Amino acid sequence: MKLKHFGTDGIRGEFGGPVVNERTAYHAGRAAVGLARSHLNADTPKILIGRDTRASGAQLFEALANGISAEGGEPVDLGIAPTPSIAKMASVSGAALACSLTASHNPCQDNGLKFFLGSGTKLTEELELDLDNRLDQLLCDGEAKIGEDVSFPELGVQVYEDAVVSSFDDSLFQGVRIALDCANGALSEIAPRVFSKLGATIEVVGASPDGANINLDVGSEHPESLKVLLENETFDLGFAFDGDGDRMIAFDASGIKLPGEAVMAILAMAAKSSGQLSADTLVTTVQSNFGLDATMKENGINVKRVDVGDKHIARLMLSEGYKLGGEESGHLIIGEFSITGDGLFAALKLASVVLDSGRSIKELASVYNAFPQVSKSLMAVDKPPLESCSNLQGEINRIESELGDQGRLLIRYSGTEPKLRLLVEASDQAFAETAADRLVEAAGRDLELR
Repeated sequence: MKLKHFGTDGIRGEFGGPVVNERTAYHAGRAAVGLARSHLNADTPKILIGRDTRASGAQLFEALANGISAEGGEPVDLGIAPTPSIAKMASVSGAALACSLTASHNPCQDNGLKFFLGSGTKLTEELELDLDNRLDQLLCDGEAKIGEDVSFPELGVQVYEDAVVSSFDDSLFQGVRIALDCANGALSEIAPRVFSKLGATIEVVGASPDGANINLDVGSEHPESLKVLLENETFDLGFAFDGDGDRMIAFDASGIKLPGEAVMAILAMAAKSSGQLSADTLVTTVQSNFGLDATMKENGINVKRVDVGDKHIARLMLSEGYKLGGEESGHLIIGEFSITGDGLFAALKLASVVLDSGRSIKELASVYNAFPQVSKSLMAVDKPPLESCSNLQGEINRIESELGDQGRLLIRYSGTEPKLRLLVEASDQAFAETAADRLVEAAGRDLELR
């Protein structure tokens, strides 16, 4: 499957550039209506639109809404809304599709479009390819009539907020102090309000969006201000979100960031203990440290791995009925509530697990131990199929046999650069280093390196 406009997580790029602009948004709206008619039995499809706090979001919204209306669809404005709320609202509103206008954790000059089905899930591979093809054809053949006078209903995200709050005891955080970093993004109002409704005493950084400061020195990618706050004052927990609210990074009381794998391990073990971990299985991606697999195996939990991206996690969860998935970057999918990454719900769930345990989050996270990693990047003139590289394949087979269940290899070409990336994870650091050197030497016999 080859996509021209959609990447790992929707369409994303610098606003006003060749990838993300008002013309693209307009024709994406038209393409979405065509998709809904052809595949979702919606003659006049209702399509929800929410956006994060980037200034360009209003322009993209107008263009997208114009495109939807021009094709006979019904755009619905959710206003400023975290991505998980848009997915959740789609699942309860009778919408055919929904779109989040966001570039997630990227800087403010970027923006993008993420599409969801009315079920609240991301598009299947087949529908994503169809939408990509429709958009490509419209961009080649169609004019963009932006600025038309379009009327549309406004819905808001109160239903999502109420659903989150009602999932927990209303006095859950009574007497608990929690620090939040909202990345000057879409959770800037909702997250502090939800934690306060559940009884927490909170202090917040990164909750003053001005259209240009989303993710700027704050949020999951830049949590320095939150770490300083945690180090200098007394809190029980800290959470940092990204600009559109689908990622969450957790911190202990002293300001130490928890690995994403440690968070997944805590949630998986708690779910298994309460009988809520379907098939005793956690879904993650190929990028997660193999120490997660070892920790889960010790606790009777299986690990399934997929390609990078929470959409791949969600697809496997849906197809196999699994209820928990996530990745190191902070995307966590908790199936009891939704089937997309939801930073706010994940933070609340993790905090509730910690409080129920009577232990500190640092103590709970200590069950996870990362395996040592050694990585190498080799500049390659060409990228022949890896299966045709006989020397490299032979060395891979030998090392994997030696590793057994005490590590793993990840060998792949970069998708954007002329590079071969080699990763070795092993319980023994010296073995990992030696194995990486062996792979480099073998690759050099098969590839022309720069």
